This record gives sequence, C-alpha cells and structure tokens, in this order.
Amino acid sequence: MIEACYSQSEVPPVLAYFRKRASNYGAASATGLWAWQRRREAAAFAALTGEFAGRPALDLGCGAGFYAIRLADAGAHPVVAVDAAPEMIAALADHRVQTVLGDVTTVALEHRFRLVVLAGVLEFVADPIAVLANARRHLEAGGRVVALVPRDNCAGRLYRRFHRRHGFAIALFDRPRFAFVAERAGLTLVRSQAVFPFGEVHAMIAP
Repeated sequence: MIEACYSQSEVPPVLAYFRKRASNYGAASATGLWAWQRRREAAAFAALTGEFAGRPALDLGCGAGFYAIRLADAGAHPVVAVDAAPEMIAALADHRVQTVLGDVTTVALEHRFRLVVLAGVLEFVADPIAVLANARRHLEAGGRVVALVPRDNCAGRLYRRFHRRHGFAIALFDRPRFAFVAERAGLTLVRSQAVFPFGEVHAMIAP
C-alpha cells in the first residue's frame, strides 16, 4: 500500500466526503433503493465486460469494493483495487483483492489488465480524460475499460444537486459527450447501456 496522497489540511471535499462515509458505505449500499440500483448497474456491467475469467482485472476508484469483490467472484485473477481513501481501502477486506492506496489519475501499476472498471468515479474527478487515459495505459492488448457514469437527465441533475450539499459539483454525461471524452483518452466507445433512472454503463477498447 502506498502512502496517502494528501495531508489532513488539504484533503479535497470529494475525498473528505468518502473518507467520512467509509465505515458504513458498504452496508448502506446493500439495503433499500441503493441496493436495488446497484444490482441493476451490476447486471449492465456484466453484459458489457466481455470474458475475463482467469485474467487480471483492475477496479479504479474501488470504494468499499463492491465491484472488486464481484470481479473476484466471476473468476478474475489477480484483482487489484485502487482508491484514494485509506478508510475505503481498509473496508475492503477480501483476501482475493490486492489493494492500492492511490490517485486514479496518476497511479502506475506493474500489471496490465484484461478489464479496467470505473464505477461511479468519473463524475467526481477534475479531469475524466486523464483518468480514462490512465485506465487505457493499464490495459493489456485486447482489453476493455467499462465505466459507470451519471447521465445528464432530470434524475442525474437531482443527483448532482444532492452532492452540491456536500460542497462539490459532479459531472454529468450525455452519450456524445462521453464518446468525446473516451476518444480524447485514446479509447473507442463500443457499446453503452442505460440504467434507469440516471446511470449509464459504457464499454471501451483501445484501437
């Protein structure tokens, strides 16, 4: 595990928000409407990831490990999970997952991966193009990046308003904008699947 990226006095609001909620984040997301939504998002991911059993997979911005654990359940090996919040990394207690404390924009790993997952990450970062470019750098030949982002629709705008109460703004993506961001990162968008009410999962390859 690498050292924390920020001193206590300079923690960005987004990171502070997730660090504060890490202790019960996994439990909270496993109940009620959030759990219902996550199951539907996970089904969309499964439809777009392609075959990766027995191959290495990377979860960039893993949070408490919802997708990292599912990648391991589906047979990915090794599974590496990266997050900037040490409390989130500590919450990911699964011996099948290798954890790395690091910034999704700049982290550099020795492995190359068949699958790179970004779930609920790109809306929170300052430069989504840079994050996708880093994901592409970690792909093995023939690999795939799959990302979940909020759409720019009425429900997505309500989601953005929710986070404004926590002191930060998030990005929303319509499909043309996401295709442009992917292209600028050196990736080609090959398939997308909407998840009601505001999610969308995108699969990308490196041409």
